[in-house]
Amino acid sequence: MHRLKWVGLLLAVISWVIACRGPVIYPTPTAVREMRSGHSAPSQAPQEPAVMSTPSGAVSGAETFVFGFNVAWRGDEDGAAFNQRTADMVRQAGFRWIRFQVRWESLEPRPGEWDFRPLDRVLPVYEDAGLSILASVVAAPEWARDPAGGIVKDPATFREAMYRLASRYRGRIHAWEIWNEQNLAHELHGPVRVEPYCALLRAGYEGVKAGDPDALVVFGGLTPTGVNDPNIAMDDVAYLEAFYAFEGGACTRYFDVLGAHANATLNPPDTLWPDNPGPGPGWRDHPSFYFRRVEQLRAVMERHGDTRPIWITEFGWTTANPAPGYEYGQYVSEEQQAEYLVRAFEIARTRWPWVTGMFVWNLNFSTIVDPEDEKGPWSVLNADWSPRPAYRALQAMPKEP
Repeated sequence: MHRLKWVGLLLAVISWVIACRGPVIYPTPTAVREMRSGHSAPSQAPQEPAVMSTPSGAVSGAETFVFGFNVAWRGDEDGAAFNQRTADMVRQAGFRWIRFQVRWESLEPRPGEWDFRPLDRVLPVYEDAGLSILASVVAAPEWARDPAGGIVKDPATFREAMYRLASRYRGRIHAWEIWNEQNLAHELHGPVRVEPYCALLRAGYEGVKAGDPDALVVFGGLTPTGVNDPNIAMDDVAYLEAFYAFEGGACTRYFDVLGAHANATLNPPDTLWPDNPGPGPGWRDHPSFYFRRVEQLRAVMERHGDTRPIWITEFGWTTANPAPGYEYGQYVSEEQQAEYLVRAFEIARTRWPWVTGMFVWNLNFSTIVDPEDEKGPWSVLNADWSPRPAYRALQAMPKEP
């Protein structure tokens, strides 16, 4: 994953985050299903949903809620113990969903040459634990990229890739998030524009629905940033508004759930600039510094009459962090990290009926990255897998409907 963070009271510095990254609340696998291999693109696109429809598979309101963790995973031959321990810690916390990244460039390094072994190794572990999966698909292989900028030169290649993945893992991967933080220039291999993502999202949606009609398609979460330089990033609210306006909203029909990221820096979850700013110092004079930034993304949807749900696919608070750009972590204690995470869930479940799922960033990257890596202090587990106060608080948090 990639995130853009602000530093001080000025515009931001980009910091990169690269990952391999209660009750059952969405239909989970009742048995290990046969893997299905797809070797050709779908012959025709599935029927387009109404632009503002609510997907039948999505969770909603007080009846059910997705409690999820972003997890580090291993797809190598020696990764079984790591993956098993990850699944155990998710279950012990009372969570039933996980989100991790699937790098297209690793699975199909050359056209048509697929290596499914990493996913084939990890999925049985999660299935045996009864976990549901949101897979975030990122990183176009070099052969598929658009050399003139954009994400892929031919969206049909991505449609084919998502068809293969969705059909092979039909009923085993329950939701597919199409890309990650596409309002960052380096995710598009060129200046930030809405058009390339619209084409990618449509291709991904069509591929997923042809391969597994029951799987949810999630709009890729935007990174919260107030920067508006297309060579670096585009403000997430401005990007979403442009997405809804593009070609009369034609691309808005190609997702079931809107994914969103909420980076609260050092600010408590109830605060929001300018009416109720956080305590500072710094990182307080723009709404992108706040968890409640999600309310402004929702406002864009509502202005366009969209009632579909939101999943917050990344949110969290880092404690003291050695990486440049994350200095705000020094102002968040481990106890505050725990308090803020629990309160964020409470806000979403009591005030935001349109949020039906949340994925903590993150569970266990601390166990796999070096001590200087920025991802570690966001984790709710220590490097030795022992629980931090945040894990204990999330474990104790009520999860009933």
